[in-house]
Order: sequence, then C-alpha cells, then structure tokens
Amino acid sequence: METTDKIFDLIVIGGGPAGYSAAMTASKLGLSTLLAECGNTLGGTCLNRGCIPTKAMLHSSGLIRQFRSASEFGVDASASINEDKLFSYRDETVNTLVSGLEQSVKASGVEVIHGLAKVVSFDGNVEVDIGGTVYKAKDVLLATGTKPAFPPVEGIDSDVVITSNDILEGKELPESLIIIGGGVIGCEFASLYTDLGRKVTIIEALPRILSNMDKDVARNLQMILKNRGAEIFSGALVNRIVKTGNGAEVTFTAGGAEQTLCADKVLIATGRRAVIPEGLSEKLETANGRIVTDENGCTSIEHIYAAGDITNGIQLAHKASAEGENIAMVLAGKKAVHDMKVIPACVYFSPEIACIGITDTEAKEAGIDFVTAKALTSANSRSVITREERGFVKLVAERKSGVLIGCQLMCANASDMIGEIALAIANRLTASQCLLSVRPHPSYEETIGAALEELIKKK
Repeated sequence: METTDKIFDLIVIGGGPAGYSAAMTASKLGLSTLLAECGNTLGGTCLNRGCIPTKAMLHSSGLIRQFRSASEFGVDASASINEDKLFSYRDETVNTLVSGLEQSVKASGVEVIHGLAKVVSFDGNVEVDIGGTVYKAKDVLLATGTKPAFPPVEGIDSDVVITSNDILEGKELPESLIIIGGGVIGCEFASLYTDLGRKVTIIEALPRILSNMDKDVARNLQMILKNRGAEIFSGALVNRIVKTGNGAEVTFTAGGAEQTLCADKVLIATGRRAVIPEGLSEKLETANGRIVTDENGCTSIEHIYAAGDITNGIQLAHKASAEGENIAMVLAGKKAVHDMKVIPACVYFSPEIACIGITDTEAKEAGIDFVTAKALTSANSRSVITREERGFVKLVAERKSGVLIGCQLMCANASDMIGEIALAIANRLTASQCLLSVRPHPSYEETIGAALEELIKKK
C-alpha cells in the first residue's frame, strides 16, 4: 500500500452537497483540500438520484395536469406523456448540473479522487485509504450521506419492491404503485404518479401523512391527493409483500382489519439511513444511527468532523451545504456564516409546501406565549387568475414582541416565497417590520402580507 508524503489541510469524504460545499469553501479560503467520492460523479444523492431528477419529473407531470385543465382558461389542448423523452429530459438535466458542478469544484482548486475512502488512522494526522493509496490530512470531514432504509417486512427483498433510486435512475413508469411511507418522498412520488394518471395508494404507519409538518398542511395535502385519485391508509402497518404474476400483493392492517391490495410495483419511502465509513461506526458517538456533532461539526474523535445527512437534524441538501460551508469556515479560522437553527423545508407538490421555524402546536408544547394567523389563497388575485387549488399562509409569532418564529406555506411558488420568512426569522424581525416592504400586485406574495396584517390584529 502506497502512502503519499503530502499532508492536506482537509480531506472530505463524500461528494454530495455537504462535501462539495465544504471542499470548495475550504479551498477558496486557502486550505489544501482533497475530495474523495466513491461514485463516478459528484453531486451525491440530491443531484444524481434525489432532489434534481425528482423535480425534473414533477415538472413534466405538472405540465400534464395543467394541460388537462387548459379548457378552464379558454385553451383547447391535449397532451400525453412520451416516456423516452421524459427520461431523456430528466437525465440531461442531471448531466448538465453534474458537469457544471465538477467544473466549479475543479476551478476552486480542490483535488478530486474517485474511489472508496476508509479512515485507517487518526493518531496524529488522519490517514485515509482511497483505492489502496493512503493520504494524510490535518482534518477529515465525513459527508457520506444516506441510503434508503427498509422496514422489517416479509417479502421486502422481492424484485417488485423498488426505491426512489430505482425510479429516478430507471426507464419505467409502472401503471399502478403502492407507496409504503407517507413522508415527503412518498407524497412527492404520489403527486408525480397521480399527475401521470397512474393508480396510487399510500400506506402510512403514523396517524397522518407528513406527520412532521403542520397538521393543516397535512390535512390539505391529503384532501388534494384523494381528489386526484390517490388512496391513502394512515395508521396502517404492512404485514407482508408477495410477488404475483402481475406484480405485487401488499397485505396490511388498518383500523383493526387486514386488507390486501395489488399493484405493479411497491415503492419503499420509509426514510433513509446514514452511511458511516467502514471502521468508524463503532468508534464514533452516534444517536439513532447518525453521527453526533457539536455546533461546529466536531465528532467524538478529534480532527474528524461530520456534516449532512449522516448527522442529526433534518435531511435536506441545503442544510447539508450550509453545514459544510460553516465547518470549512471554522477550520479556516473564520466565523460560521449560516444560522443552522433556521432551515426551510419544502415539498414539491402542487401546490408547493414550505415550512420554517416552529408550528403553533410546537409553540404550545414549548410553553411559548404565541399568536398565529392564517390567510387563504382563495382571496389572492394571482391565485384566482391561475385557478390554484386550496392553499394558505400561516404565521406564528411571539405575542408580546411580535417576532416571527414560524411559518407554513401551502401555495404556488411556496419554495421561492419561504426565503422572505427565513430572512425574517433569522434576523428576529417582527410582523410590523415585515409589513414595511410593499409587495407587488397581483402576486402570490400578497398572501404573506395578508397573513402579517391578520397577525398584527390578533397580537
């Protein structure tokens, strides 16, 4: 085994959002940086088989849904899906972004090696084996991400069972789909397949879908999905999956009764689990299968840091990127720039869902004296023009100070609009301060203004 003489300031293991963001930031700040990625391309799950290909396919399926309602706007039109072109568009989108990312990483001065990395020593300088060659560094950042988690269900290993990876890398759109798991991943794929006219069933173990989000958001989403033809079973436990000649049978218990449903494929959307590099899982402090870190990304082993989905907290690409950048700043002797307590979460449904801060339920549980207000999109001019489905803007603020502490959006362009509220919460702005800016008319953003006005009335 060959050992190199050079000692890098930082070796980053994993080329996803946390890894490449940390590597580029560190290099630009003057740290010699090596980035190790076990796959053939940079970008991690998000870019290659997650966020980006999902949103590309959702964009196509959304166009189909718009064409179906075109007559409402005085347009006679029809449309059908061309699967070959859909997959080409998806793959071209991913390839374009991967190419741009790899050029940016190279331009930043980061050295990139493709190969499986393993930490072999952390006595003194940290030593990392990458493809049989040992590289040394003062510090190492683990950013190895996650992979789909499988529940302990009989028949889960059948070839009729697929993951999001299979859908986003494959060339097949099954006519019917049973989705096990009603979280963000499950709901986004339910949106995709109902828009394409496929038969969709969601089986969720918890009392409601999107259980980690505001109850009003979850209730509205469930109603819209059902209106689009999806069947939803909550509080349901899957007992077994059986491959049949025509696909799969899923047997589950809901409401005390056992039921069996059939579909072409079964999608497992029950979350993801951390991929901790070999040899470290038993040495690092972990909680719930993920690496424990402090506010600067430090792990229980000196000079080994961790960021992204392998650490505790919400599993989102922008959260991972911010963590990676913060760690690189600290290693370069500078102050972290991102407030990790203020992370927006989005669901790319239609209408979009975006949340940040705490809900009214969480505020009540925390003993906060709060006030909340909601504005419906049915009164918004832009929403009426575009015939948007039912939606709302819901705000939560401290009663005495008026400082915003939470927001839930369910409306068109929510993923773009949430930035305004994220800025407000990060800087502890009040509802009155947020109303100082004039919002254009007609715009979806006016609903935020209406919610702010209602919040001030209740204060």
